[in-house]
Amino acid sequence: MPASRALAARLAALFGQSGIVTHETSLGEAGEPLYDEEAALVANFSEKRRREFVAGRRCARRALADLGITDFPLLAGPDRAPLWPGAVVGSITHTEVGAGGYCGVAVAHRRLVAGLGVDAEPRQPLSPELWPRVLDAEEGRAALAAAEPGVWARLIFSAKEAVYKAIYPLCRRFLDFPDVHIQVLPRYGHFLAEFVGAARSIAPAGSLVGRFLADDELLIATVLLPASGSPLAQEGLSLHHVPC
Repeated sequence: MPASRALAARLAALFGQSGIVTHETSLGEAGEPLYDEEAALVANFSEKRRREFVAGRRCARRALADLGITDFPLLAGPDRAPLWPGAVVGSITHTEVGAGGYCGVAVAHRRLVAGLGVDAEPRQPLSPELWPRVLDAEEGRAALAAAEPGVWARLIFSAKEAVYKAIYPLCRRFLDFPDVHIQVLPRYGHFLAEFVGAARSIAPAGSLVGRFLADDELLIATVLLPASGSPLAQEGLSLHHVPC
């Protein structure tokens, strides 16, 4: 798997398209306080969970401001998914890595993008105990054949998480790991995500294309679903729009 050192803007490099706004920060970076409504959501959270939430909301606030949206408390629904402004789609990810941790956000206008999924994981092996739950037989064989089997397995985990984050707000349908099969294309920094079994009804074409980055610290997987008729639909970021 190729490694690229310390990209200044990992998400911007992955999306690389106008109209997709990204922001990244450490989990401990100082910044503006939460809105009162946001603070109420985390009043009873653990310190770790609160730190992640605060970083995510600060990062999202900056990204939304770049779209011209300010003074918007980013609350959460009963399923804990962020309640983005009606004209916006977005995705938040955070993970403990290095000294300060990592948080990243991608947002876009709904007229351009139907769904976004971003997932960041530390570049560490996926625990062998999790392989049977996360990987199907073919994915397991591909991981074992890789130079870093555990890291490859974690990349597959991250890709499935990104697919789920992009799809769920559209369909409000929970997916399990066996519902998506991932084929990693390391030479191109892409992966193919194929829906399996009953999950194929989510996408008549049955598959999506995502992008990934692997550097010294992080694995990041992204999925972008262009809105029907948007210019991005012609740019090859996703083979198929997913109607739900």
